[in-house]
Amino acid sequence: MLSLVLATAWLFFKREYLLEYFYFSQLLALTHLLTLGFLSSLMMGVLHRLSPTLLGVEPSSYWVGRAQFAFYFIGVWGMISHFWMGESRGMSWSTFLVFAAGVLQVWNFRGLFSVTGKNAWPARFVVAALVYFLLAATLGIFLGLLKGYDVRAPILTTHYIDNVFAHAHIAGVGWIAMMIFGVELKLVPTSFGAARFMPLRFALLNIGTLGVAFAFLTERSVAPFAVLLALAFVWQAWGPARALLKGRAREWELLPLTFLLLAAASGVVLSLGWPDAADPARGRVQLAYGFLAVFGFMVLTVVTVAFKLFPMWVWKERFQKDFGKKPVPGMKELHSEKLRVFANLAIFTGVLLTAVAIMTSNASLLDVSTPLLLLGVMSFVANFVRVARWELLKKDFHPTEADWAKFKEMFPEA
Repeated sequence: MLSLVLATAWLFFKREYLLEYFYFSQLLALTHLLTLGFLSSLMMGVLHRLSPTLLGVEPSSYWVGRAQFAFYFIGVWGMISHFWMGESRGMSWSTFLVFAAGVLQVWNFRGLFSVTGKNAWPARFVVAALVYFLLAATLGIFLGLLKGYDVRAPILTTHYIDNVFAHAHIAGVGWIAMMIFGVELKLVPTSFGAARFMPLRFALLNIGTLGVAFAFLTERSVAPFAVLLALAFVWQAWGPARALLKGRAREWELLPLTFLLLAAASGVVLSLGWPDAADPARGRVQLAYGFLAVFGFMVLTVVTVAFKLFPMWVWKERFQKDFGKKPVPGMKELHSEKLRVFANLAIFTGVLLTAVAIMTSNASLLDVSTPLLLLGVMSFVANFVRVARWELLKKDFHPTEADWAKFKEMFPEA
């Protein structure tokens, strides 16, 4: 959460970064602050709760989890700070710690590899994501050594920026998106669809991800694999979209998927060679594509799903033991629904306007979109604090007369 606030504030005060070519040290630091500092660390932590409750697999050891956190925390902040300073050698050494954290994560959740029954497919998505994290970290090590020490790995034979693109897609699609899809199969039932087609969806996503990375690493055409990924993303969005049209879904289920589809369309267009490599507009479209994927789909997904999970966990820890004995608040009372809706819409609008500003190189529009984005993120964090305070600060619940009347009606014997 601190990384998200810092990254959004950084983007607000340094929004001119978005008008430059995207590959420079400060923007790389900002990108990793979002992808590693916020998204990846949150997913690693949440997995300790989601895996037992949704997939039936406990982590093997919480001591291993603590060691994972130590390696990850030091490695990530080492990477971010050295990216910011432009120190490639310090950054390259930090990547080994992040890789070590990924190895400990796979070992700790190795039980997910043998899940069967109704949780099998969500577990397979999560397992694939864990493996992709290791692949992304391995590529990160090679890129760091190449940048810091000019040590060339056999797989990095093309232009450096193409190697970076391969790393970005393994991390973004393979690790983060795959994990999100696996969790959504449990939390958003409309995204599951027919079980008999799940192997095809899983294959499309994996072939597309590995194919895009392979194409970048070998200077082959990315287009066929970009189309496969786009098909997999449309398939993921189809169920929630259809449910929303029938009035059986909430707006939060579709907002991030809108950005997923926009990013997919941008990726296909870029893979087909538009804009041309010599056109300055290509760099702007590439940056908008990445922004829609990271801040639009990934960050907004976390923001929208958070209040389906954290109020439940806090309520169980803080109030479940008192349920039926005295009045307790409902799960929905632990946060503000109005603030939740405002945060979702503010972030959605801010991301959309920022992407347009990047593509059109419009500084005036950035002056409007980045404050809106910051306001949305701060609203989300404030609402998150409203939930967390019940457990972390042991906030007391003071029932009103109406609460007592409702309690006595529900539990007359109590």
